[in-house]
This record gives sequence, C-alpha cells and structure tokens, in this order.
Amino acid sequence: MQSSTSDHVGFESELAATDRPLRDLALWVGILGPPVLWLTQFEIIYSLVLPVCVTHSRIVLLLISLAFVAAIVACGLIGWHSRAPAVASPARINFVRYFMALLSLMSMSLFLLVVIAQVIATAMHSPCPI
Repeated sequence: MQSSTSDHVGFESELAATDRPLRDLALWVGILGPPVLWLTQFEIIYSLVLPVCVTHSRIVLLLISLAFVAAIVACGLIGWHSRAPAVASPARINFVRYFMALLSLMSMSLFLLVVIAQVIATAMHSPCPI
C-alpha cells in the first residue's frame, strides 16, 4: 500500500517549475516587504518626535513617511510583476504564484492606507505632547 508521502510522481516537474528562484523571492518581498517597511517607518517616526518637537518642523516626519510610501508601493509592484508563470509549470504552481502576487497587492494596499493615515495624523496634530 502506497502512502501519499511516498508518491514522488510530479515532484520533479514542480521542482523544475521553480526555475527562477529570484522570482519567488520577489513574491515574498511583495508580501512581507510592506509590513516590515511600515514597522520601520513607525519606529523612525516615533524616535524622531522629540527632535521634531524641539525644532517645531514636521516636514522631516512627512518626508520620511512619503519615502516609505514609495518603498511600500515598490514592494507591491515587484510582487505583482513576478506573477508570470514559468515555462511548462504545473497549474498548481501558476495558481500559487498568481495568489502570492495578488496577496502582495493586498498587503501593499493595507499598509499604504496605514501609512497615509499616519501622514494625515502627522500633518494635522502637533508632535509635541503639550
């Protein structure tokens, strides 16, 4: 009796479908890049509140946030452009790549909204506590 773990038929074709590992890395960058960039942006903005409060200029916070907006958009687009199927890859691999590319767009959209909300809050409220 054969078990499902001993069945290696088709494994070689799935392994051959990963012909370009950088494309798979780009899909992961598209998914995981936006939350990591948002967390980095959040920490940088938080650490710069006191110097910005002393100088009374919020432009530094806004410029940093806009730079991270561009980086988040770049991560999402990198993931989306990596959705192209490999040559003669199985349908399952093509579906996974398309799903990961779509997930990278969703991740980009979600964290883009979060950063935009923080930009609006930074523009409307003073960073000084009192």
